Amino acid sequence: MKNEYKITKKLMMSWAKEYHLHRAADIILFVLWCVVAVIGLGLIILYSFIGGEWIDWYLSIMFLFLSIYKLFFSRFVVWSKRYKLFSTTYGVTEWIRTTEFFEDEIVLTDHTSVSKVKYSNIKEIKEKNNIIFIFINNNMALRLYKDAFIEGSWEECKDKIISMRK
Repeated sequence: MKNEYKITKKLMMSWAKEYHLHRAADIILFVLWCVVAVIGLGLIILYSFIGGEWIDWYLSIMFLFLSIYKLFFSRFVVWSKRYKLFSTTYGVTEWIRTTEFFEDEIVLTDHTSVSKVKYSNIKEIKEKNNIIFIFINNNMALRLYKDAFIEGSWEECKDKIISMRK
């Protein structure tokens, strides 16, 4: 079975939107940054009534702007840098990602880079609409698209993964 799709900057930036609150640690950090935003906003409101030194205003505005950045923009910056790193390394702006499922391992080919994964290293499989995430022991995930199978289908592939994990 073989899954193949083209990676573009637009596709990678869409990844920043879709899966950012999937672990407990991510949710806790999200809540903490929300608390920092509320504190920053509360301090700005407080200082507008009672007055404050420049350092008070500076810190409260920095709390607010930093939390807004972390809540809404930082993941896009990270994915943009990741795209730039890959495109610079590969020397192209778009490339093909191929995931092949062989009898003893999964082979991921990203342009010229090849990685191999044993079926025994798969922790979990999650499906979300057309997207499949195959989580691996070292906190990595393989991303597949159900409609991107050029050999076989997702149902056949899923059956193979489940049988190979046992």
